[in-house]
Amino acid sequence: MVNIDKEVMAVIDILNKEHGYYKDMLELSKSKKKIIIEGKVAELDKIVKLEQNMIFNIGQLERKREEETAKLSSALGIGSAQLSVSELAKLLQPDLKKALEVIQDKLQNVFSELKSVNDINGQLIQQSLEYIDYSINLISGSGMETGSLYEDIGKNKSKQGNKNIFDTKV
Repeated sequence: MVNIDKEVMAVIDILNKEHGYYKDMLELSKSKKKIIIEGKVAELDKIVKLEQNMIFNIGQLERKREEETAKLSSALGIGSAQLSVSELAKLLQPDLKKALEVIQDKLQNVFSELKSVNDINGQLIQQSLEYIDYSINLISGSGMETGSLYEDIGKNKSKQGNKNIFDTKV
């Protein structure tokens, strides 16, 4: 027979560890905002690599959580697909229920804040890419010609004198 309290505590412990990783990712995302604004590509690359390691570690914790949840669901006679935190909380003693609800709230808060910061970072990156594209078009002269095809006195302008720095055909 599986000890339900022990299994629940194992799940809560795993969720607490995941929460720690997500908090660290949130702090990295906040620092990423400043780095994106300042255009420090090398530092951004370092942060992305740190995030990849954290995501890998979170993935390992998720596998452990799924194993523990499967044990717990079979002990309770509930399908693992039906076993949510809310459903589990209904079946627990008040102290375990409270601990589970606390970690659930912490995770929801950090997910919400992480999503918000990542949305802002995504917009900043998009703006940076648009600026780079605009700058390249300005330098290359691609599609940025102004004025009319004819000079004031009705003669054709010569386009031979406008050599571009970049080959815009590429």
